[in-house]
Amino acid sequence: MLVFVASFFVFLMFAVVGGYFALLMAGEKMIDMQKLEDLKLEASVLYDKNGNEFGKLYIEEDREYVSFNQIPEHVRNAFVAVEDKRFFEHNGIDIIRIGGAIIKDIQAGSAVEGGSTITQQLARNVFLSHEKTFWRKTKEAMIAINLERKFSKDEILEMYLNKIYLGPGIFGVKAASKYYFGKDNLQELELHEAAMLAALPKAPGTYSPFANPDKAKERRDTVLRLMMEQNYITQPEKEAAQNQPLPENDGQEERGLKKGYRAFIDYVVREAAQVYGITEDQLYRGGWEIHTTLDPKMQDAMVSAFADPNNFPPDGADRQVQSGMVVLDPKTGGIAAMMGGRQYAAKGFNFAVDTQRQPGSSFKPLAVYAPALDSGEWNMYSKLNNTRQDFNGYKPRNYNGKYSSSVTMRQAVIDSINVPAVWLLNEMGISDAIKYIEKFGIQLQPEDRNLSIALGGLHKGTSPLAMAQAYTTFANGGSMAHPYVITKIESQEFGIVESAEPKHTQVLSAQAAWEMHLMLQAAVEEGTGRYARISGRHVAGKTGTTESEAYRNNTKYNKDAWFVGYTPNYVGAVWMGFDPEDKQNAMTQGSSKPAQLFSKVFAQGLQGVKSTDFTPPPGVEKPDKPVQMQPPQVMAVLALDNHMPEVVITWIGNEGLELTYDLYRFVDSPEEKELVQEGITANQYVDAFEGTLYKYIVIPRDAEGKEGPPSNPAEVDMSQVQRFLEDAEQHHEDQGEGGFDQNNGNEDNNGDNSGQDENGDGGNGWPGDDGSGNDNDGQTGDTGDNNGEPNDGGQGNHDGSTPDDGNNDSQNREGRNDGDDGEQRNDQLDPTESGDRPTDIPQFNNDPWGSQ
Repeated sequence: MLVFVASFFVFLMFAVVGGYFALLMAGEKMIDMQKLEDLKLEASVLYDKNGNEFGKLYIEEDREYVSFNQIPEHVRNAFVAVEDKRFFEHNGIDIIRIGGAIIKDIQAGSAVEGGSTITQQLARNVFLSHEKTFWRKTKEAMIAINLERKFSKDEILEMYLNKIYLGPGIFGVKAASKYYFGKDNLQELELHEAAMLAALPKAPGTYSPFANPDKAKERRDTVLRLMMEQNYITQPEKEAAQNQPLPENDGQEERGLKKGYRAFIDYVVREAAQVYGITEDQLYRGGWEIHTTLDPKMQDAMVSAFADPNNFPPDGADRQVQSGMVVLDPKTGGIAAMMGGRQYAAKGFNFAVDTQRQPGSSFKPLAVYAPALDSGEWNMYSKLNNTRQDFNGYKPRNYNGKYSSSVTMRQAVIDSINVPAVWLLNEMGISDAIKYIEKFGIQLQPEDRNLSIALGGLHKGTSPLAMAQAYTTFANGGSMAHPYVITKIESQEFGIVESAEPKHTQVLSAQAAWEMHLMLQAAVEEGTGRYARISGRHVAGKTGTTESEAYRNNTKYNKDAWFVGYTPNYVGAVWMGFDPEDKQNAMTQGSSKPAQLFSKVFAQGLQGVKSTDFTPPPGVEKPDKPVQMQPPQVMAVLALDNHMPEVVITWIGNEGLELTYDLYRFVDSPEEKELVQEGITANQYVDAFEGTLYKYIVIPRDAEGKEGPPSNPAEVDMSQVQRFLEDAEQHHEDQGEGGFDQNNGNEDNNGDNSGQDENGDGGNGWPGDDGSGNDNDGQTGDTGDNNGEPNDGGQGNHDGSTPDDGNNDSQNREGRNDGDDGEQRNDQLDPTESGDRPTDIPQFNNDPWGSQ
């Protein structure tokens, strides 16, 4: 038995020793010394949607190799502290770190990064492919052990610091020092700069001081803390370095790429890593062909528009208004073009993708109107409450200060009216709305569970890319397209070919999506989105503005301005605003600017593309449309009020409709008419002027404030005023002083006073008496309309400013919203965009079933 055990241990020893030497021999064969001298393959090539090359990913030409002694000690220490603190103790692999990494791999159910020493990182970056497998870790270990046998620790660290990937096309600390700090001489690098370089290897894009300054500083400060804990620096040195600022982005351009394409390229690199596991440094090492969804005409149009400062609100005291824009193909989700900012540089913050801003009224279709339509309980002509109201302490306001008893959903969208959106969300329920918002791909916070989401008042906000994705639903019959940018990526070196398939989510029924589309198209053709019109093309979309936080309750300023819209070809989203906003940098313009930018980009980007109309999805039904207003028939006659002449205006027509009327008069031409009274509902009394021949017309308005056709003109010959007065005086004299009928209304007074003549100075039934013995002195009045009699009741006033049981209220009328946009989270609005609509742009019939 003892002999057997001894034999087993001998066998096991030979097996272990033999296996170790086998690993050494295999690792020795994997080391290609030429690769240690030159990592460079042919540059990776980028192709647009037409298969044409539009750029290459080059390694920076400045590849000067620096020796170990030329690299400052604090630079070397920074990398060792964060990447491999036992570097000078192990033989190429760190058993403790490897064990921890294996446990994490098992827990994750796949191979993840971690556990690699500096020697292993050198092995992986130089000799191995991008695949993340358990075998790769074994190969790393095999090569690392052999590298440690061939080279000293100083030589390995020297090679590592010359070949580590540290940014877009940046390999090695020498190139990185020049790129991030503008320093050719590594000896000039300060401690905080060395720590910033050492912060990058884990994820150069994530921890780039240009792309993510907050994360970059956090990672840099972690490196400094580790250096202190490992006794490379003191506590005061650590604190002093942590207080130093990060490097600023000076707009570095990369060779091989067209100006203005950088944000799109960075997104390609990001997607390659996130979707296909192909890292940035692997792409820049070369040998890849990357086919994308880029539309070069649209991208060039975007670059041109962003270069013109006239397309943006005025600069602030010390910075420009920022902007992000993205364009998607609604059928596939392919990103056609992208601008990450007005001064975007490599790895910079992308305002088209990464920004989180409140979307204002551009969010109403997502949070309220589309979900309501999809429920089947509402359609685009449903009446919504538009009265001033309090929702348990939340009091939204219409930006023009006008309200009405009701308004159709269609008009509420066209004019971006706030109260109906909040009212409808309250009727639907917040929980249902949130389910739809999440289906649209918008990420909400727990704090967003409130009615302010109806007006785009989100706790964090959203991005142009997320908004463009959501709006593909309306352009695509209810099916939302998920954005992507890489159609195919391949490498002959690694034998890899990956392709993308478009993905869609059915969010709405075709009926709901089409009705929402019709309202968004009307918003561009008739309402707040008018600045997005494109001559000769059909456009739909929605504006949005949010309140300035620097100037609260001051309608002159806005924080965010949006336009999200589409043609049959593409969907686009534009955001503008200061980043950050303060009192010296606050935006005084609203969503007209994003809408105009959208129009210019799409007009240029679609040149040569045939204009087409939107097509209804199969099976959608036309919703019932309200009855159209007809021209009223008007009459005007002279009458007396307290023995003074006045003109009584009466009209008929449009019975059964909830309308108000505006009264105008003119002498010669209707174009020169002057407003006499607005918001009236029944007979009107106006002063008579002797010698002037006036013509009177009334124009009806519906509950939405939309004008109907004007009435016929009714004439009154004022030359008869004097004779009318003389006849009235003679009539009084014939009755005698105080000789008016005292029979308490038992006679009908020739029909002039409804048979109810009582005591009073004018109680003989003259026109103007109110039928109760009082002559319209403002003390007593009817309790309602009295069928055309001169006094309309209420409190006896004739100016229409006080209601007679709700029938004569000129204050409770919803006027036409000619402004830019509605309110947002804090009920503020943008009145600065009001004005006449452009007259040089042709109008389209937006109802494929007939006129709207």
